[in-house]
This record gives sequence, structure tokens and C-alpha cells, in this order.
Amino acid sequence: MAIPATSSDGPVIISLTNEERDSGVMSDKKLYDAIEAFFNDGLVVVENAIDTAIIDKLNERMLQDTAKLLNGGGEVHFNHLNVNAKTKGAAVGGNLSQVPPLEPEWLFPEVYANKHGTRIISNILGPRPEVHFIRSNTLLATQERQMVHADIRFEHPEHPFAIAFNTCLVDVGPENGTTELWLGTQNTNINDHGELGEPMIAVDKVEERRKVRPPVYPRIKRGSIVLRDFRLWHAGMPNPTNQIRIMLAIVYYAAWYKNGIVTPVPESLRPTIESLEEYGQAKIAVEYVPEDGYNYLNIKFSNNFSSTLTPWVWEKIKNVPTVKGY
Repeated sequence: MAIPATSSDGPVIISLTNEERDSGVMSDKKLYDAIEAFFNDGLVVVENAIDTAIIDKLNERMLQDTAKLLNGGGEVHFNHLNVNAKTKGAAVGGNLSQVPPLEPEWLFPEVYANKHGTRIISNILGPRPEVHFIRSNTLLATQERQMVHADIRFEHPEHPFAIAFNTCLVDVGPENGTTELWLGTQNTNINDHGELGEPMIAVDKVEERRKVRPPVYPRIKRGSIVLRDFRLWHAGMPNPTNQIRIMLAIVYYAAWYKNGIVTPVPESLRPTIESLEEYGQAKIAVEYVPEDGYNYLNIKFSNNFSSTLTPWVWEKIKNVPTVKGY
């Protein structure tokens, strides 16, 4: 598949100084610009938000886990939205959903409780947002691309209620699988989907939007964070290189939304989790489980992004196999 050309359009990039990065405090004007960009485009990039030494260290560690997963060392889940998939649910293409190392020495506060990210998120979603999803999109070598989709598959609020906090562990661009982004589509709703219960956007809606504002394929430097409205249309792209591209995916929800998913972690992580919550002023929704037999690579994938306050939706999603969508 041909690599898409870059566009003159693109997301707003807020670039931090090293002093801002390390202090955890960006200027008021940069915060203003970041929030305005998020509401205009449904996405904003904050560059130089994390020291690349941390990013490189985490990337090296996660590549070891990728090899373990591919050799049967954990729960393997591919995101099944590939255009050329012959069978729904087939593991065609390379979008592997991987859990990052949930161990004290790898839960860097600069990554998992980034003050710049949580400050922007808290100003959009309200105080003390909640993390209910901690995984990554690990893009293996593939010629496949995903269908255009939004991560919510059922009825949902038509205003911001969840934000995906993405961190690329390598520099990304069109040549190694940067995400296709449909900026400005965050205010669309479930009626734009092909069918209820599926994440894919209807083909005619995609083509209509293309005439208004076509997709973009941004270059994003490692050490940047990307804040994406959970409703924004997007799609994974081909990665014809031999480089595995890992992008962390941490989803923050508004506290009032009441998503019910928790991440199982061993009891020994309690002090680390509490420290991260204090550092980032956000809740991390976890379930403390016994140490014996624990392996974070065995955590099952869940795409139940609904609210427990809408039980008719919650029950539907509980009974829909994850192979049907993202």
C-alpha cells in the first residue's frame, strides 16, 4: 500500500522548553493554546513533554515484552479493523494491543502521570480525571491499514468525556505508521457509524468529510504527548519498515462519566499507584490482586468504554465480543 503524502494541514503542536518540561509547568499562554486547539480540532500535540532518555529506556523494555507476546508469553490481542481482512476477527496486520510493564521501576511519573497532560485534561474534563485504560498500540511490520473509526461504539455524550493520552516511543511519520487523523470530527455522533455496535464510520460519511477537511498524517517526535478526544475519527496506517512502533495509549475519563473498567495490579504496586495519583492529581482505576501468578501481559483486552450510568449500553458492550471492533 502506498504511503500517504503529508498535508499542509495538521494538528497544533505546543513545544515546551526543557525548563517547562522538567518543572511540569507550561506557560499560561501555551495552556490556553493547547485547550483551544483541542476544542477546535479534537486533538493537540505537546512536544518535548517527556525526556527522551525515559522514552528510549521504556521503548527498549517494551520491545522485549513484544517479543514475549509474539512467542506465546501472554494474552495476544490484535485490533481488528483492517481494510483487507478476509475474515472478521482475523489477526491480519500488525496493530497489537500491548500492556506496558506494570512494575514500580517502569511506571515513570513523567509518562503515567504527566503534569502537562493532566493539567490540560483536568481543564477540559474537570478535576481529578480517572484512568481506566492502560495499554499501547504496538504496530508491527504490515502493509495493512485500518478502516476509519471512532473508539466509541454506542450512544455517548456529544461533548468531551474521555481523552486518549498517546505517547510515541519512537519518532513517527507517514513512512512508519503515523496515525491517520480526521481533525475536527470529534463533534460527530453515533449516527455517523456504519452500524450500531461497530466503531467504523460509514463510507459515505467518510467521503463527505474528505471534501471538507481531508485526513492528515503528522510527524510526531518521541517525547511528545498527543491528547485526542475519544470521539475523533482516526485509523492505523501501514508500517512497511522493520521498526516496531510502540505508542502508549492511556485513556482518561471525566470523573462524572463513571467508566467501570479497572486494571488489575499486584498489591505491592499500591504505594506506586498512590504516588502517581498524587503526582498527576488524577485517579488510576485499579484492582489490587494477589502477587502469586500475576503477569501483566496476561491482562485481557476490554473495549467497554461506556458509562456504568447507562446500563443499557454497558450490558450491550459486555456481551459484544471484542473481535467485532477496536
